[in-house]
Amino acid sequence: MLKVGDQYTTDFTITQDQIAAFAELSGDKNPLHLDAEYAAETPFKKPIAHGIFSASFISKVLGMDFPGEGTLYLSQNLSFKRPVYPDQAYEVRLEITETVEGKHTGTIKTQIFDKEKNKLVVDGEAQVRHLDKLP
Repeated sequence: MLKVGDQYTTDFTITQDQIAAFAELSGDKNPLHLDAEYAAETPFKKPIAHGIFSASFISKVLGMDFPGEGTLYLSQNLSFKRPVYPDQAYEVRLEITETVEGKHTGTIKTQIFDKEKNKLVVDGEAQVRHLDKLP
């Protein structure tokens, strides 16, 4: 059984090919994500990942690793603090901050950090339900 204070971390990297595939799947073909010449004229200087695509790595961890298979995503709030660039290392950090006894629900702090600079890029909080791993 998971409890308040339990934590999980994992690394990931997004490639430009993955960004292009996400743009096709989502229909969000904003040149900020796909066009190096366009992005060079922005404050970011190069293409960046879609915010919601980078946040999908939080969903991957919740559904597959922590709490894991069987997790039902109830809600998520997100704040995008810094851009996520292709071919850089990032780390998802999750921590259980609250559980509700008998309801099998929990609140999980959801964050993504730039591994090289150890700077917060995505900050949020998820509400999840898991019948086997939450009290």
